[in-house]
Amino acid sequence: MKKTTFSYLLLSAALFASCSDRQGVEDVPKTSKEQVQSLTSEMVKAEITDNLQAFLSFYNSDAISMPEYQPTLDGLHQIEAFYSEIFRRQDIVSFTKTTEEIFDIDNLIIEIGLLDKSYRAAVTDTIINQHGKYWHVWQKQPDGSLKIEGEAFGFFHHVANPEPLTVTFEEVEWNQQHNGTRLGVEYPFELRAYNSMMEKGVQTRDGEFRSNYFTEDGSFKPFAEPTVTGMAEIKPYLIAYSRRGQVKIDSVAVFTYDFRYLDGYVLEYDMFRVRWTNNDMQGRTEGKGIRLWRRMDDHSLRLFREIGTHNYLR
Repeated sequence: MKKTTFSYLLLSAALFASCSDRQGVEDVPKTSKEQVQSLTSEMVKAEITDNLQAFLSFYNSDAISMPEYQPTLDGLHQIEAFYSEIFRRQDIVSFTKTTEEIFDIDNLIIEIGLLDKSYRAAVTDTIINQHGKYWHVWQKQPDGSLKIEGEAFGFFHHVANPEPLTVTFEEVEWNQQHNGTRLGVEYPFELRAYNSMMEKGVQTRDGEFRSNYFTEDGSFKPFAEPTVTGMAEIKPYLIAYSRRGQVKIDSVAVFTYDFRYLDGYVLEYDMFRVRWTNNDMQGRTEGKGIRLWRRMDDHSLRLFREIGTHNYLR
């Protein structure tokens, strides 16, 4: 990742310090809510019944998928390879997705919700229970239908053995190592600046500094933790998280994989890599997520909604 100049970092810091919240997304039409909820219900049914082709029909051909523990999936071919294996491994006992929020912005409808899933593992024949959260980014089609252009999902808890939730193939490993956008172009200067500031907050383990990037009414769905909503929850959470253990951050890279400029918002698919030292032990953490940045009155950006997931590193 190219280093952002110190002068621009100072400018970026000044921008977010002077932000003032503006009104959020307008109410979503009832028809849009009903359409999204119906599609999500149909997707769940297809997964329960192992109807892979019906399940895949809900995705754009170039969709991005960010499952917990699995490196980013790019395009329908990789998504099919992943879910065909997951369907084989899981005999679903019960599965529900419950919509919490829907935001209708330009040609996208962003659905944020909760999931509860119980399945019998094919190898061990044990019942696995998962409780978590998900995002669907639905893209409006010319005929009025909706297709998923992006998704992410994770859990409110750690998973003792994440390996059965991952599928390894060379194309997916390349996605995770690609330090830039999937589009093959340099991503916007302002996103590079904000990601550089994110790196600084992680490197210095400064949770209060990181919290300054959220709107007062922001909401964050972190890895293996409950959702935190509003500055009264976000700031103390990030401060406490940053102070855990005696970890030294050796290096951190935060970068954009893909993005969409919207009316008053920026949707970003992000990735991160961290190398750390804890006493004499060295390690690394990698992951990804989706962010919805809100454009403020002074044209700066703050995080309005975010979901973060980790990758399982063998």
